[in-house]
Amino acid sequence: MPSIANENLNINHPGYNFNNFSPSIVKNKTIALVGNPNVGKSVIFNALSGLKMDVSNYPGTTIEIAKGQLTVGHTVYDLIDTPGIYGVSSFNDEEMVAQRGILQADVIVNVVSALSLDRDLFLTLQLIDLGKPMVVVINQWDEAEKSGLEIDLVKLESALKLPIITTVATENKGIDNIKEIIPNASSLELSPFLAQRAKYYIDLGLDRALSILVLENDGLAKSKCNVVANENCRDEIYNLRRSRVNDIYSDSVRVHAVRYNLSKKLGQLLMHPFWGGIISFLVCYLIFYQLLGVVIAQKLVDITEKRIMNVYYEPGIKKIFAQFTPVKITVNDKSYCFPQGTNKNKPEFNELDKVIQNVPGNEISYNFWYYHDVLAFISNILVGEYGVLTLAVTYLLALLLPLVIGFYLGLSLLEDSGYLPRLAVLVDGFMNKIGLNGRAIIPLILGLGCVTMATITTRLLTTRREKIIATALLGVAIPCSAQLGVVSGVLAASGGAKAWFIYLALVFSMLGISGLLLNKILPGNSDGLMIDLPPMRLPRLDNVLSKTLSKSFSFLKESAPMFALASLVVTIAQMMGLLDFFIEIAKPATQTWLQLPSDPRIATTFILGIVRRDFASFGLTQVHLTPVQAIVAMIVITLFVPCIATVGVMIKERGLKIALTIWLSSMVLAFGVGGVLARVLPLILR
Repeated sequence: MPSIANENLNINHPGYNFNNFSPSIVKNKTIALVGNPNVGKSVIFNALSGLKMDVSNYPGTTIEIAKGQLTVGHTVYDLIDTPGIYGVSSFNDEEMVAQRGILQADVIVNVVSALSLDRDLFLTLQLIDLGKPMVVVINQWDEAEKSGLEIDLVKLESALKLPIITTVATENKGIDNIKEIIPNASSLELSPFLAQRAKYYIDLGLDRALSILVLENDGLAKSKCNVVANENCRDEIYNLRRSRVNDIYSDSVRVHAVRYNLSKKLGQLLMHPFWGGIISFLVCYLIFYQLLGVVIAQKLVDITEKRIMNVYYEPGIKKIFAQFTPVKITVNDKSYCFPQGTNKNKPEFNELDKVIQNVPGNEISYNFWYYHDVLAFISNILVGEYGVLTLAVTYLLALLLPLVIGFYLGLSLLEDSGYLPRLAVLVDGFMNKIGLNGRAIIPLILGLGCVTMATITTRLLTTRREKIIATALLGVAIPCSAQLGVVSGVLAASGGAKAWFIYLALVFSMLGISGLLLNKILPGNSDGLMIDLPPMRLPRLDNVLSKTLSKSFSFLKESAPMFALASLVVTIAQMMGLLDFFIEIAKPATQTWLQLPSDPRIATTFILGIVRRDFASFGLTQVHLTPVQAIVAMIVITLFVPCIATVGVMIKERGLKIALTIWLSSMVLAFGVGGVLARVLPLILR
């Protein structure tokens, strides 16, 4: 007989601190959108609430619950978009977050896909058992006929005893009908089997939803209520639900043969061990080498950085500050001094200005000196060699932002087409060897956009072991989008496609070796892959552009303060002489060990990279490198330490000990591998 350890059921368990959804705080009723991954919940949420969300064709993008508002008649509801889940359990972070939203909701809008009712209806029956008023929305209705599915809505509605509507969310069809059907949301009585077993807990004061979850041996629900249950009915309940789903599906859905389905054939081809591998390699080559490395890093950045910022923006803003502060202007190796600023020596500067106008901006140097002077001190911080308004703005807007936009454009195309989950299936065998499964490819690919954000998405992995391995690989062997763009550009300019292929092989080797070692060291095994495969489709231009701009803006918003801080720190270090001191200390490592040029910008690059990983690349774009030096430098900055923001997230997610271990390991690995390559590559690239 089950027992209750504490009958005080008003315990505020930390896992149920659901932001502002506490009934004592929220005045409006709450509607929760609930469904399996890739059924279109986020698209429906956007259409209902008017908010722009990150909509992707792979699981894992909606770890946190998004909130909006929906007006139905004269009633205003709080609308929440829960993560895609296969069941209301607490087996992983997605399910725990979704469970909180479901338990707090007043109405459930269960979104299912017309293409996978045999799978999605299992969650529908579990939601029905929880007793929440709900309606069912069948999305992707237009895809059903193309796939040979004939769904009898009358029979389905009769079997479920719930209001059902159909939608094509990507075309905004049927969205208004959701608002109309919400007042008809209803809850059903428990089956005799569940009612008999749940009665004990309900009599003790638990509500119906928690009673069912306790019966299913859900850890989070038992912890919330401080319940010790001796009876575990999960397997029996799940088997009954599955049997019921099979009966409903066979009675309501007819499957007709389809002569030829291009989407299905293409999807199968992408998962083929040989052809899928060839296609994935070509995709990487087109996006990361041709798009980022050639088109953007060489051609577009040449315009934005060298022809716009270096010629017009930087000289212009320096000229303004030079009017009021001590400055030495060097043109073609000839210097002109203005101890009180050019405004105090207007005639002399007017003559010089005529010369400056005929000289490209990158051949003009403005040196603001007299650091003891407050105005000169401020000018150096703002528009000096490493100034906030010069270096930071130029590299953020003219160099890194175009590369980031290009990366997210490519990633959005892959997301919207349905390619990424197939890539997860393709690489599952390899991922198993490094202690992960194919699902882990999602945070690793997201790491190519931003390692900091990708570290957060490791929550979608099931076990702590998998999360540690994925976090370590992100910190050691995954370059972020801006860094990847610079890498592609430098390699394309210095060594061409051959250098890029060598770099790619080395990075994959380091990724594999690191994963294999971690898999051997850490106890346990990887879980099997369970991932949804949405249909292959042409990406929607509006969705691709919306996600690209949204993610690029997030990068700009997150990066700008760190760039400004790095510029400030380096400028002050330069004026105090500390920068030259650190450069001298770094010379043995960069020049002797890595055999890179003696240019001080290389040492500065590594110093800045500790603050912001993007900075551990920008200085190398201005230095002439041989093919060997280019490969060595790019490998070192790829393996180099995670930036401060990433380390902060690692500490929060994995703990201080693991974060520091990853940071120190990446430092040793970067310079260790770089030194070996500096001596081996010349034997190969003769």
